[in-house]
Amino acid sequence: MRKHPQKNHIVENLSKICEYSVHDISRTPDTAAHTYHYHDTVEVIIAKCGWADGLIGDMTGKLQQGMVVVLGSNLPHCVLRCSDDCSLLLVHIPCELLKWDEERFPEMTHGIEFLRLCESGIAYNNPAFADKIAWLAGRIAAAEGFLRMSLLMRMLHILSTTPPSYTLKAEQHISQGRDNKETPIDKAYQYIYKHFREQLSLNELAAHAGLNPSALCRAFKKASGHTIGQFCSRLRIEYACNMLLTTNMDIAQIAYMSGYNSYPHFCTQFKKAMKISPSEYREITGRRD
Repeated sequence: MRKHPQKNHIVENLSKICEYSVHDISRTPDTAAHTYHYHDTVEVIIAKCGWADGLIGDMTGKLQQGMVVVLGSNLPHCVLRCSDDCSLLLVHIPCELLKWDEERFPEMTHGIEFLRLCESGIAYNNPAFADKIAWLAGRIAAAEGFLRMSLLMRMLHILSTTPPSYTLKAEQHISQGRDNKETPIDKAYQYIYKHFREQLSLNELAAHAGLNPSALCRAFKKASGHTIGQFCSRLRIEYACNMLLTTNMDIAQIAYMSGYNSYPHFCTQFKKAMKISPSEYREITGRRD
């Protein structure tokens, strides 16, 4: 069973030309960031501090301080794990602002090509460049009206005229300064994300990663700080949170869809992770059965 991205309703209907926010994802519970999701917006991500390992499409990659990543609309992604000091600055730009007719406005050809490139994701690994984009983002957040639009277009101009450090492709993982080959842990993450709602077999996972089960367990714990079982449980709870937040589906059905065969066990694990019951979580997020 393949893991399907969930639509992020938080930025689905923007009330401003763009939305600016800072997320200290290691210090504050952020279910949205860790849930495999997508937006109807172009997203500019600036790593202010620390690092985060994430999944973009079917690829794993690292975002670290001094980097900027631009993701096109509907490109699924999530945070897998992060440093204790991880802080990300996010800018969401509504796609409605970026729909230009190439035949009517030939001077926008370069900008349209840039947006097409963003559909697979692009990254800039330059701390000075990241500082410049972060400074512009702050000015955009403080501005109103035509000035806000002008600053946003300036940011897009700088991004589109600066060669990226690398371009993300759906069919391969490209990371500056490291081998293009996937590591066993990369393969394990991808397999888990595709099958976490099933009864995972450690032997099958190890075979997919190319390690024996004991070696995989040690390497996974060292890389993530969690056992494979703990990590799968976290993914299931995050998936359930998103279903509780975005649907009116029966909670017992959500438990089953999240990979739990026992409803009482699901409730126990959910309360252990979230400190409240599934029904209480749904109530405080405004959903009802």
